[in-house]
Amino acid sequence: MAQLIIAALMWTLVIVLVVFRRANKERSVLYAAILIALSMMMSIDPLYLVVDGWFGGGDITHLPSCLALMVGVFFLARGVARAGHMQSKWSHLALGPVTLIVACVVVSVAFFLVERGPETTVSFGAAYGTQLAAGVYSAAQYVYLGIVVSAMALTALRQLQGSTRGREKVSAWLLLAGSVAAIALCLDIVAINAAGVAQNQALLSGALVFYTPLQIVTFVFLTFGLMAAPLIRWARYARRQRVLSTNLDRIDDLWKTATVARPSIADRIATPSSEPSTRLHRRVVEIRDAALDNRNDFHLTPEDRALLAEVEDHLMAGTI
Repeated sequence: MAQLIIAALMWTLVIVLVVFRRANKERSVLYAAILIALSMMMSIDPLYLVVDGWFGGGDITHLPSCLALMVGVFFLARGVARAGHMQSKWSHLALGPVTLIVACVVVSVAFFLVERGPETTVSFGAAYGTQLAAGVYSAAQYVYLGIVVSAMALTALRQLQGSTRGREKVSAWLLLAGSVAAIALCLDIVAINAAGVAQNQALLSGALVFYTPLQIVTFVFLTFGLMAAPLIRWARYARRQRVLSTNLDRIDDLWKTATVARPSIADRIATPSSEPSTRLHRRVVEIRDAALDNRNDFHLTPEDRALLAEVEDHLMAGTI
């Protein structure tokens, strides 16, 4: 069930990033989310058994699934660091391609040193966890992931300290919480690997208690942290558009009266803009022009002036 929840969260994130991503923005976070979502899907036992069977069994697909997670988290952390414009020396080292390549090589070599059977197992750790190579395989992966998410936590902390916008603070808090939970998860998995190799049942049982809760908490906070900014931005944009449309309706009668008094102003634009802010600005200007034209009897009442001033404040000050 936990793996289904995590996979669903990741694909929800992918959908949000696709639908609400701003044009010409960096896509590394989107690609990272897709890789992580695919990796998490491979943690769903029935699906894993089927896919591994396609490739001959023996848990051969476990390695590409783990590598996809590593590469996905790598691009995710780099995307967060670039979006925050706050990369420290530690971030440059942790999020560098050399570190990723070294980690992937270590993980791959360790995987092929594991003495695996021909059958597919639903729990790689339970089946081979007593082997040193299996312990190194899993531990190396999560040591690397811990290093990467610690760099992401540092970025989120700096973004939290330097940000003034509400949506950035919400996103930074969620990413920081998710990164801290991810670090704890990585430490827990390293402890599980050490306990498996040492065959320390007490340590293994204790560490396994925290595994699933930490995994769910990590992905909940990280996915919501990555979804927060685009969703809040979209909600504010939608609210702005609604208020702009309301203001268009509020000045519609006044604008029609102005165009009757000074009809030439309505003919200057052949094709009206579909953007509410542009239309609203144009209508305010046309009303003002009509009021300033001494060749007609169009005049603004005090109520009209107050209404136009309010609309202009919305447009110029961005208070919508």
